[in-house]
Amino acid sequence: MLLFYEKNMETAVPEYTRDTINGLLSAQEHARIVRLCATLSGHPDAAEDLAQETLLEAWKHLHELRDVSKQAQWLAGIARNICLRWRRQRAKELAHLPLPSPPGEVEQPALEEVLADSFDVEVELEHKELVELLDRAMALLPPETRTLLIKRYVEESPLAEIAARLGTNTDTAAMRLQRGKLALRRVLTRHMQQEIAPYTFTRSGIWEETRIWCTLCGRRRLFGQIQAESGIFTLRCPACTPDGQKVYNYNKIPGLLTSIKSYKVALNRVITWAKGFYGQAITQPTVACIFCGKENHVQRFGPDTLPSWLASNSRYGLHIPCSYCASSCTTFLEYLLLISQDGQHFLTTHPRVRTLPETLIEVNGRPAAVTRIESVTDNAALEIVCALDTYAILQVHGGQQ
Repeated sequence: MLLFYEKNMETAVPEYTRDTINGLLSAQEHARIVRLCATLSGHPDAAEDLAQETLLEAWKHLHELRDVSKQAQWLAGIARNICLRWRRQRAKELAHLPLPSPPGEVEQPALEEVLADSFDVEVELEHKELVELLDRAMALLPPETRTLLIKRYVEESPLAEIAARLGTNTDTAAMRLQRGKLALRRVLTRHMQQEIAPYTFTRSGIWEETRIWCTLCGRRRLFGQIQAESGIFTLRCPACTPDGQKVYNYNKIPGLLTSIKSYKVALNRVITWAKGFYGQAITQPTVACIFCGKENHVQRFGPDTLPSWLASNSRYGLHIPCSYCASSCTTFLEYLLLISQDGQHFLTTHPRVRTLPETLIEVNGRPAAVTRIESVTDNAALEIVCALDTYAILQVHGGQQ
């Protein structure tokens, strides 16, 4: 999906009164915070509790409100931090979900429910890829060094036990382990530098090839840039945007990219956030700005108003400008479908796909569009039919190989 945010910063002066305190407790403000928390968390069922926590946090730190006119933005910032903290905790809990039960026992959550926070699934997939990469790197080490590292870091054998097997003391065993780690590092950084590069990123603004396939053409892996501190995350496809004038994905969401170490994790954090934000934008006429919390009207665009700086095969999408803090958000229809439950399930099974331009049809007299997503590696395909006036999904065909 494609997002764009830009925040105008202004200077604040200390000022708050009894009206400010009363405003925090008003029914109108409470309802606004609930809507905002539903957007930020992507889980409306948790929004009430998160809103209560937000207002409690605001009450405790009311002395930090420096400008009463910025109360909405101040509360939105508190809500954003609380929702991000809640999502991280929820992700850790989902990562430790038990395996499906045998027949006759209580059924565990369905795969589609687990995929609601799909970036954790992607973390596991990337972990498996890294294990395979590490296996290849270990194969390049001397047998004794490889055995030593496996005993200590895979089998988690005590250092004293390893020393006994080597017929030496623990100090010597520890020194050999250190040398083994240095040898492994040399293999990864010298002999396998190109293979390991896509799993990491730098913050120097240099375009780096990632492990993520372009979903527009399915021919090339995306190149990316990440600036975690400012929340800027950009992806582009060298095949779809050879001149570099357009981007596949641009995001600026402060706080969303903290503690990440790879492009896959960053993209899937954005997907998790976008499901909640755009899910609300599709079903409701207004959506709360992620920065200031003010409600803004959702605008749908068509072929005559396509953003020129975004790469897409789609001619339709959403644009949500904030008239209060000058932030804005733009996405295309094909990305809304790719982050849907059906789209994400298809991408999990077929990570390398291409997306075809929409075909316009009518469904029960309503203008509609058919978007076809095809696997590049096999004959699997997914067709999603959605209404052009609301972008609501009407029909889903295929998806199974």
